Amino acid sequence: MGKFELEVAPPSAELLEIAKQELRETPEVRAAAVEELRKLLEAATDLNYHNDEEFLIIFLRPTKFYPESALKLMRSIAEFNKNYKETLFNLMPSDVQNVFVEHNIVNILTNRDQNGRRLMFVNMGEVWDPKAVSEEQVFRVLYTIHKLAMLEPATQINGVVVIYDFKGMGMKQVKAMSPGGAKRLLTFIQEASPLRVKGIHFINQPMLFSMVWTLFKPFVKEKLNKRMFFHGDKLSKLHEHVHKEYLPSNYGGSLPALDYGGKDWYPVAEQHLEFIKKWNSCGFK
Repeated sequence: MGKFELEVAPPSAELLEIAKQELRETPEVRAAAVEELRKLLEAATDLNYHNDEEFLIIFLRPTKFYPESALKLMRSIAEFNKNYKETLFNLMPSDVQNVFVEHNIVNILTNRDQNGRRLMFVNMGEVWDPKAVSEEQVFRVLYTIHKLAMLEPATQINGVVVIYDFKGMGMKQVKAMSPGGAKRLLTFIQEASPLRVKGIHFINQPMLFSMVWTLFKPFVKEKLNKRMFFHGDKLSKLHEHVHKEYLPSNYGGSLPALDYGGKDWYPVAEQHLEFIKKWNSCGFK
């Protein structure tokens, strides 16, 4: 297991209270929403989704248990997967294993932050060698991670925080990014992911970052824009959102420096292949 494992146990009473306050989740609302979503799915003859309760909750939690909104999300996901079929069709962890194991582009902290949110770091600066790992491969890794995150009730309820680190970014990284790649990533985050993205933070971005931001800015909608924060090298600004006590010393935090990465937690992905196959089978018929 290394140092990382998914928290797939049923939500605690404390978590359920948060879900009640933020997502309208009660046993009665949940039961009614699941039943209604099953009916809507049955009527949506062009969609193919599993209808067991645990699976449907993945779509109902981010849409606050409104079945019509959940169905709309499912349709958006199906559309996204169709549009990017060449990148995502039947994507399994083994297809991106080398990126996890041999490169340190993406890292998930073993701990959550002060609000119980999952923390993901994406290294898009000098750590990223575009000759070894393409922009598309980075996205395939992020998509694989999101499949695993969906399995965690705590992550479904509390959401995720993503921190993009651009330390040491040069022209080779800038040139490796494309408008098409920016559109794909932001369409995914805003329209085709059931995860609640609570914050996206940019740190250590150099002057060159303005060139990168011109790729992304046209695709950022108002809701996400309010959750994007640009800190530069002022990590104290990051700490206003993610407290120091929950960050490693690499990022000005109180926790020990990171000594683990993708190679340590990749084995967890191999333990949940059945769910990943289940997810891969969903979409348009």
